Amino acid sequence: MNDDLPDRLRITAEEFEPDRDRMWTRISDGMREPRGAASRPERARWRVPHLAFATGAALVLIGGVVLFGQSLGLGPQADPDDPAPPAADPGTQTSAPDGTESPADPESSAGGPSETGSGPGESSSEESDAPETAAPDWLAADGSIDPNNTEYWTQSVVSFTSERPLTGLEIELRVEEGEGLAFLDSWTTDDNLFHEAVVTSEDGYTVLRWTLKDGAVVPAGVEYTLAGQFDPDGGPRSGEGDSYTVEAEDQDGGTGALEGGFA
Repeated sequence: MNDDLPDRLRITAEEFEPDRDRMWTRISDGMREPRGAASRPERARWRVPHLAFATGAALVLIGGVVLFGQSLGLGPQADPDDPAPPAADPGTQTSAPDGTESPADPESSAGGPSETGSGPGESSSEESDAPETAAPDWLAADGSIDPNNTEYWTQSVVSFTSERPLTGLEIELRVEEGEGLAFLDSWTTDDNLFHEAVVTSEDGYTVLRWTLKDGAVVPAGVEYTLAGQFDPDGGPRSGEGDSYTVEAEDQDGGTGALEGGFA
């Protein structure tokens, strides 16, 4: 077979254009002739079959040429300018060529945050939403053990001063009980301002709480002292485990708190 035969067949198939109008005109003329015309010569009666045979042969030839050309790869080629098929939607999963399932979406397989569980920032936000009393610069306090304490007597002292008049105040003294510690007494430098201390025992500590009397106002710039006296039962105390808290409110509603230990 010549090497240029496929090209020649393809060119012949592409250039062939049958005259369909002429073919159908001749067929129509033949069909309009009377069927019973016996006077026509024998040759006229076979005109239509001959034309039909010729047309059929031409169609068969064309079909064979086209099929042969396609088998040799001579069929119509894709236009390079044709747009590429649209890409698959990122959210659409397709099967892999070998039939294996495509990998699952990493976000869907990993899973988002639990609907019922709390996110990493929820606990911190809840804590930040809680009211927090900052240590104010207008309030000062100090805790100390009386240097004159003995094996039979010891005193824990809390002193404070405020640059603003105070309409609300609570002072708490926590003394580690240890073995044999017993509460003796308490006092303040101004009993007209403070109620008598309320003494309780909580989680291994003797706790003293002082509050302001109704309508009392602590003036600004004055130092006040509140103290608790105890029987240590066995020698002087160091006060390392003791602590105090001062919570105050000024006339404008501002609040502040301080806490500390004993030297």
